[in-house]
Amino acid sequence: MPRNIKLRHLCTMLALLIVAVLIGVIVTPHLHAAGPVIVVPPAPNLRITNEVRVYHAVKDAVVNIASTRIVNAPVGTGDEVFDRVFGPRFVRPVPMQSLGSGFVIHPAGYIVTNEHVVDRATEVQVVLADGQKLAAQVLATDNEHDLAVLKVTPRADKPLTAITLGASEDLMIGEPVYAIGNPFGYSGTMTRGIVSAMDRELDFGQGKIYKGLVQTDASINPGNSGGPLLNAYGQVVGINTAIRSDARGIGFAIGVSRLRDLLPEFLNTEALHRAVVGFVIEEKRTLSPPATVVTKVLLKSVEANSQAAKAGLQAGDELWTVQGQEVRDIVGTLVALAEVKVGDTVTVRLARGGLAYDTKFVVTQGLPPEGERVVWARLGLAGRDVTPELAAQEKLATNAGVQITSVEKGGPAAAAGLMKGDILVQLGQYYVTSLNDVASLVKSAKPGLPARVGVIRGDTRGRTLITIR
Repeated sequence: MPRNIKLRHLCTMLALLIVAVLIGVIVTPHLHAAGPVIVVPPAPNLRITNEVRVYHAVKDAVVNIASTRIVNAPVGTGDEVFDRVFGPRFVRPVPMQSLGSGFVIHPAGYIVTNEHVVDRATEVQVVLADGQKLAAQVLATDNEHDLAVLKVTPRADKPLTAITLGASEDLMIGEPVYAIGNPFGYSGTMTRGIVSAMDRELDFGQGKIYKGLVQTDASINPGNSGGPLLNAYGQVVGINTAIRSDARGIGFAIGVSRLRDLLPEFLNTEALHRAVVGFVIEEKRTLSPPATVVTKVLLKSVEANSQAAKAGLQAGDELWTVQGQEVRDIVGTLVALAEVKVGDTVTVRLARGGLAYDTKFVVTQGLPPEGERVVWARLGLAGRDVTPELAAQEKLATNAGVQITSVEKGGPAAAAGLMKGDILVQLGQYYVTSLNDVASLVKSAKPGLPARVGVIRGDTRGRTLITIR
């Protein structure tokens, strides 16, 4: 190759090298100014969202509730022309099924739902997530707050899964919430939304007004009633209760803190089992963001001259253990107390002024010996216990309750419209299965107190108010 061509080629190569260096010097600072190079890690399973995690964490604690009630259906005369002109002239009692939802609050079989889900029901059945069906007993209801507590007996080899109760005091408008339930019979349905508003009031007419409700746009439909409203951590923050038929995207739930405050009334040992422990408890909650609820159980009051008072218990004491079992919140404490029976010696550990102490007391009988006299004196009625044998013999619509055998003329029962033969199945918040239950509930009630009464007359179930004298 000629010398001048080689020289020209070398100069070209050198020029290109210089240009490349210059480009690097000029461009590199701009590249650095754009920030470091981001290396994207291998993608996780993007299908597993927080909604998926919450659902799988709580699904086994959400139940379906099927209740059967007797309603009066119109029946025609058989004359087609007459019925078309004048309408049905008779009614016939027929069973009607309704569906709702609920959730387990303790593995021993305690379940929360709405009062209207089990109202006037003659039979209640709980269906678990795995399809297992269990007969349920209604322990107590609250018509003012639309809440009810049920009890089922789980199989020994299949304990129930309980859900975690959160708090509703610190709910924020806009935070995500999820509803799980049985809308239109589609079990295990989950919907999501946000907290739309707080402290709503809903007027159903006829004097029924629900206050302090949580408003949400999570889809709530018929059958969702009684199911849980959950926060992003899978804690229950509300009990789904109602929708507006004339609106879309508006649902309501009862704040779970209201439930927590009412549980001592629902699971009152004296009202449910006529077992007197001699004190009333309450739960104190401390909330720590984002979703920690620290609880302690205190003695709200101690009955004077009770066995508990004689054992040294005082109002304000913090309860730590019952029968050696540690109690952390209101649910665990009430269930532990519900297991004690009349005559049992109960050992408890409490704290007062930062110091722990142990003591014991005897559970006494809540029913006064003159129980029948008390019922007659306070309600103006006499009755007998409904047993399965009596129900079969007289073809009664229930095998538990109190059949009224006599009504005092001009007494509270007569004024309430009760009649001989009626079966008393509910008094106030509590379902009653015997005359002793009724006596226990009315023995210390304030005179003039109106109490709701659930009654079965023939095949029809109704409700009225009776004034305790």
